[in-house]
Amino acid sequence: MSFFRLLDGNGEPIEVAIDEVLAIRPTSSGPEFHTKRGVFYYPTTLEEFQALLGDAGFERLDRGNLVNMNHAKAFDNKSRKVYFEESWDKDSFFATVSEANMHKVMHLVREQESSYSASQKPLFWKRSKA
Repeated sequence: MSFFRLLDGNGEPIEVAIDEVLAIRPTSSGPEFHTKRGVFYYPTTLEEFQALLGDAGFERLDRGNLVNMNHAKAFDNKSRKVYFEESWDKDSFFATVSEANMHKVMHLVREQESSYSASQKPLFWKRSKA
């Protein structure tokens, strides 16, 4: 038997068996699934999808995305982008992270190799006796 994950009237996730659905009615705010148990709703906003998928690891990282954190592999702190590959390049798929949500991805920061090397000059010089 197949199930839908829908939202109840309070916005809480619920599983509804396809066999239970009596009718689906389109509305301006998305389809309504009518069953003998009541009316259920398909999420149409990121907030509703987060309510539905939050337990599966989805996090809101920016106002324009909902990211499956189970697939997030790296975070570039400078550009505030989360990547889904260990090594990324300019063509890699990414999701942006707002400053307010950076705490959700800081565990993904990777130390990058740097071209910086310490100076070989002595730190102190000897004074000449005059």
